[in-house]
Amino acid sequence: MTNNPEIQQIIEHAAQIAQEHKHGYVTLEHVLLSMITYEPFRNHLNEFGVDTDSMVSDVGTYVLNLQGIHMLPDENGRQPHPRKTAALERMFNRAVAQAIFSGRRQMDITDLYLSILLETNSHASYFLIKYGVTRAEFMTYWKKAQKVHNAVAKMDTATANEILEEHTTDLTKRARSGKLEPMIGRDREVEDLVTVLAKKFKANVLMVGDAGVGKTAIAEGLAQRIADDMVPEFLKGHEVYSLEIGSLLAGSKYRGDFEEKVKHVFEALAAKEKTVLFIDEAHTMRGAGSGSNSSMDFANMIKPLITKGNVKIIASTTWEEYYESFEKDRALMRRFYKLDIDEPNPETTEKILAGISQRLNEFHNVVIDETAIKTAVEMSGRYIHDRKNPDKSIDLLDAACAVQRVANATGAVISAENIKQQVTKLCGVPVDKMDTDKTDRLVELEANVKSKLYGQDTTVNEVLDRIYVSYAGIANEKKPMASFLFLGPTGTGKTELARLLSQHLDMPLHKYDMSEYQEKHSVASLIGAPPGYVGFDEGNLGGGKIINDLSKNPYSILLFDEVEKAHPDVYNLFLQLLDEGKLTGTNGKVVNAKNTIIIMTSNLGAADSERNNIGFGKQSKDGEDDKALKEFFKPELRNRIDQIVKFKKLDDLSIKKVVAKFVNELKTSLFNNHAITLNLGEDVIEHLAKNGYDEKMGARPLARKIDELIRVPLSKKILFERLKTATLEARMTDDRVEFVVLTQEPVNV
Repeated sequence: MTNNPEIQQIIEHAAQIAQEHKHGYVTLEHVLLSMITYEPFRNHLNEFGVDTDSMVSDVGTYVLNLQGIHMLPDENGRQPHPRKTAALERMFNRAVAQAIFSGRRQMDITDLYLSILLETNSHASYFLIKYGVTRAEFMTYWKKAQKVHNAVAKMDTATANEILEEHTTDLTKRARSGKLEPMIGRDREVEDLVTVLAKKFKANVLMVGDAGVGKTAIAEGLAQRIADDMVPEFLKGHEVYSLEIGSLLAGSKYRGDFEEKVKHVFEALAAKEKTVLFIDEAHTMRGAGSGSNSSMDFANMIKPLITKGNVKIIASTTWEEYYESFEKDRALMRRFYKLDIDEPNPETTEKILAGISQRLNEFHNVVIDETAIKTAVEMSGRYIHDRKNPDKSIDLLDAACAVQRVANATGAVISAENIKQQVTKLCGVPVDKMDTDKTDRLVELEANVKSKLYGQDTTVNEVLDRIYVSYAGIANEKKPMASFLFLGPTGTGKTELARLLSQHLDMPLHKYDMSEYQEKHSVASLIGAPPGYVGFDEGNLGGGKIINDLSKNPYSILLFDEVEKAHPDVYNLFLQLLDEGKLTGTNGKVVNAKNTIIIMTSNLGAADSERNNIGFGKQSKDGEDDKALKEFFKPELRNRIDQIVKFKKLDDLSIKKVVAKFVNELKTSLFNNHAITLNLGEDVIEHLAKNGYDEKMGARPLARKIDELIRVPLSKKILFERLKTATLEARMTDDRVEFVVLTQEPVNV
């Protein structure tokens, strides 16, 4: 509660009356006498029809003849200050409570009047009733009189400042104290802003732009220019206030509280005269303050206020919220001039970062190198696609400085390497990928892949060649890093190669089993439900699997396994993905795939190739995969794939290597879990290779054969013979694998 000068004057006069009559207490009657002799209230009583002269005479006579409350002077001959009676204390408490529950900041004279009426056992209440000042009739008159008074009255500057301080932030004041960041590279936008503010009618601007492009910084830049007196004559002396809609909603429990706060804010702005109001996140105006049974919200309340031109408004919002809120409310939109705010180009972004680098240096106690600024802009543009400059570049630079601050590295130099480390944290892109020089990872990539994928050396070379081009930084930046279609019979290592690339390039693998997308409507699970269907407005959950995966891991491998099993409509998604390196969900969200490797696998033509030619022998047909590929995939899709890679059938040596790989995995498991060492003879490996590999089924049957001949018998020995800490040798005996225990530690029974 704030003090009301009127109330203060009435109370002081009441105490003065008591002191003049040498009364030791201030009573309700003293306050009533002070009220009816207070000229503004006495005028209202006269207009209401009260004989104020007679009322003053009656109350004055009663106060003069009060008995039993006289106070004798103290020992120094001074009259003691009169004290409040209990009735007067109750009256004041009741008046304060009434003002608070009415949502007012001050107690006014009517609160005293109503509270006195409720003291029914007092003479003050009796006098009000005697002269016809009844509650219902007088309050009806008072409200009408106040409406007339408010229509012509103007809020005083002190009250206006107090209201604005509570609900807004004075950006001009912050600019004068040096608390705003410098605005760089937005001179044209500020000039457009000033031109609109110069209009007589509807001098209101709505800045629309993507999140992070610097809309708020432009408003702060205007405040800085006003503070520096670098604006046209009509804007000199203005104050820019940033409105906090949340502060208006806070504490507005009852109907009318919010509306009254809004009205007070705009009255305060009008009283100050030279003001500009900035509303950030302007879409929150729609619906703010509206009840469940009312459409009267903040947006509807300010429509008549901003049309008059008494207040200039600058608002900002994003494109998504603009289409959602302002496009639907044409009456609100027509009151604003739409100003498009675009993302600054890399050169301007570098200037912005250079401008704020000095403040970052002082705050973090570091030194930012010029290469760090250039790298921040370059890397954010290359790898961070879901945000806009300068916000994303500033975040990289600030985060790199924060790391040194946490480490107490005073005076540390922020270099390009620090920026790259932050990109790795945010996007998962290894530092190696950001360097154009050959690294140990890439040098060893070929050897690492070929050591685990057998019989496909030519295929591996074709795949790695395309990846090397991307890592060298000379690939088409508008397309994904690389895109492949792996063709070949089942079990030849197509999916395995994708896993190996993911492992050795440190890229997350997102696998999509295309047999799950055989229906036409299944496309929705990849890019989201279309408008009008369940799940469309469910945020990330309704965005679709690919959209969500790429949002979380923009640097990854997308594996579309058994692609020929999907519905033909699914292939239409690949056109945009392969050609432009991006994909748009049904909710309009665009994800970037320029830092992904796209792999599609297929068995097209394998079934036809398995059919032997007519006649003797086992010669298979050639060229069936090319024929099936052309029949199945449209030319526009085939033309967008970087490389169609064919996997060949495994030769005998490669088959034995696969057997050895599976067996080594089994050996490792046995030794780690049971301390059992297993040795396999060459005859066992030959038997597994001959009977486990199928030309038509590939290497997958090998795992089943190893389970049948080795895993199952060994599991029985471990369980039933308590085999542990032993050395075994596997030998062939009549097409059966026999295990001979060479050494074994004794088992305690």
